[in-house]
Amino acid sequence: MIHNPQPAALRPGRWRRIAAAVTVPVRAIRDSSPRTRITVAAGVLVLGLGWMLGPGAGWVLRHVDGVHGLTGKDLAAALDAVRGRALAIATGLLALTAVYYTARNADTARRTFQLGEQGQVTERYTKSIEQLGSETRDIRLGGIYGLERIAADSARDHPTVMEVLTAFVREHAPVTTTVSTTTGEASPPPAPAVSVPTADIQAALTVIGRRTAGHDTRPLDLFDIDVAGANLAGANLSGANLHDAHMIGANLSGANLHDAHMIGAHLIGAHMIGANLIGAHMIGANLHDANLADAYLFDANLIGAKLHGAHLDGAHLSGAHLSGASLRDANLHGAHLDRAHLADANLSGANLHDANLADANLHDANLDSTNLHDANLADANLVDANLIGANLIGAKLHGTHLDGAHLSGANLHGAHLDRANLDGVIWTELTVWPGDADIERIRMASQEITPGVFRIGEDGLDGPTP
Repeated sequence: MIHNPQPAALRPGRWRRIAAAVTVPVRAIRDSSPRTRITVAAGVLVLGLGWMLGPGAGWVLRHVDGVHGLTGKDLAAALDAVRGRALAIATGLLALTAVYYTARNADTARRTFQLGEQGQVTERYTKSIEQLGSETRDIRLGGIYGLERIAADSARDHPTVMEVLTAFVREHAPVTTTVSTTTGEASPPPAPAVSVPTADIQAALTVIGRRTAGHDTRPLDLFDIDVAGANLAGANLSGANLHDAHMIGANLSGANLHDAHMIGAHLIGAHMIGANLIGAHMIGANLHDANLADAYLFDANLIGAKLHGAHLDGAHLSGAHLSGASLRDANLHGAHLDRAHLADANLSGANLHDANLADANLHDANLDSTNLHDANLADANLVDANLIGANLIGAKLHGTHLDGAHLSGANLHGAHLDRANLDGVIWTELTVWPGDADIERIRMASQEITPGVFRIGEDGLDGPTP
């Protein structure tokens, strides 16, 4: 039997040794750093190019291009073409490598610049904090404006800067006195004397008020601060926490206080002309004699607020919550109070001339001697309201609910009472009814409850007043 041995080149043992010899360096290269891998690849490229420029060109011509039998000039031209292709491929790979390294270097430079810049910001921040803690006011001012520049230059550091500045105001301008919480039902005490904040506190407030609010990550904390007389005209304090803040006599005209929390805040005599207070939380706030002319208070919560003598002419209070609020002697000329909640509110002596109170809830409100001349009270709820001596000349009372209202001495000359509900209305001989009202019919539907005082029956006038 003839034994035919397997050729050495095909023996499995040799392939395994070759595979092992190749695998070890491949794994080492794979696990190495990117720089090492690129260096190895460049070395392989150089070796490959050297081989292609030498004997490798003939091998490629025969085994890749499948060209055989060339001699002389034809062979030389074919080899040159192969070498040209090799040079073109190598050039392209070198160009890609150069682009890669350029991009990496640019990225490294950018990161280095950012780190350097952040280091500068940190250094500036540290210096500004040191200045802020100085005993000298001028140095503190420098620290405040230094922090403002940092907040402007670095959006990432903006929230931290604002926290530092608000903490500075809270620390250096805390509430130290108690302001009277008199509701104003009787004569209120005179407004306390108004001072002004120190220069550094005013500077901090100014910087806070003109910050880039879009970089905020949390509301401003300015609770329990005393910044009476501060100038915050046009300041952006949207969403700020101003709980129990004392801002007596402060200038907040045109300020943005949208959704601000001002519960129990003291704003006696404050100037808030045209301020944005939409959705502001001002429960129990003291706004005695404050000027809120043309201010925007849509849906603001002013339950129990003290607005005695406040100037609200032309103010926008649509949907505002004013239940139990004191608006005694307040000026609400031309104010927009449609859909406002004014149940149990005190509007005694207030000026509501030409005000819009359509659909407002004035249940059990005190409107004693209130001026409602030409006011729009269409579909308003005035059930059990006190309108004694009220001026309702020319008032629009279409569909108004006046059940149980007190109209003793009220003047309704020229008022429009069509569809108004007059069930249980109390009136006297001093009550002036509209000229087109059927006085006799009103008398017939009424019962005298005390001498000279009448109440319309529960069935009203059995239809609209003529």
